Amino acid sequence: MSTQDRSSLLRRIDIRLPWLKLVAVLVIGLIAILDLTDLTISKLNDPSNHIKVAPMSYHVKATERDPRGKMLVALTFDDGPSSIATPDLLDTLTEKDVPATFFMLGIMARGNPEIVQRIAKERHEIASHTMYHQDLVNIPAAAARADIAESKATIDDILGYGPAYTRPPYGDTNGTVIDSVGTPIILWSVDTKDWQSKDPDSIVSTTMSQVYDGAIILMHDIYPTSVDAIPNLVDTLRDAGYEFVTISEMAKLRGIELHSGAIYYNLAP
Repeated sequence: MSTQDRSSLLRRIDIRLPWLKLVAVLVIGLIAILDLTDLTISKLNDPSNHIKVAPMSYHVKATERDPRGKMLVALTFDDGPSSIATPDLLDTLTEKDVPATFFMLGIMARGNPEIVQRIAKERHEIASHTMYHQDLVNIPAAAARADIAESKATIDDILGYGPAYTRPPYGDTNGTVIDSVGTPIILWSVDTKDWQSKDPDSIVSTTMSQVYDGAIILMHDIYPTSVDAIPNLVDTLRDAGYEFVTISEMAKLRGIELHSGAIYYNLAP
């Protein structure tokens, strides 16, 4: 290439260089933004990071149900959501205008995200029953913490917020569990034994023999027989003067502040 040709080429590059610089700056800036966005999303999805906890729900539709001034009970369901039983349960709860608190397993939630979303959409309360239903006090502390964190992260991935409460499997707790849950621990005061009897009439009679104002009722939304018991159970409890609320509703109505790591068996007045 001649000296004249080289000079001409350099002049052409020099003329275009400001535009090339501008394009380069824009491209680099875009890449930086994308990298920052990806980093932010990765942090939000990391179970070790803080997860936004579900807001305390308090949905009282006064024209349909007004629990104020009544004896209160909270229906709670463990081990779901089940693709077989939970949709039928939700249909029944809607028909009876009954709110409930679902202590779901993370592994079940992961397999049924659309049911989790339906539970939330229908204004029920979502809580954690851990990820894999391990007895947390009988496994290494690191494994217990990991199980709790994975369950919270799984629910957060589906809903955009974590569980309001935690119920350890079998109601077993120790210092590691209490320090790791990051939510109030909700156990129960009425055990329907629905997992044992699998009989709707027995579920109702067992409940009525134990129930009192402020009771937390333990059931499971993985058994069709438990779902079958709900219409009669709801009618029987309402005839006895009880009304149904979520855990958060009962706490609000009773003026009880629920504390992270504290254990609650009931919310009696």
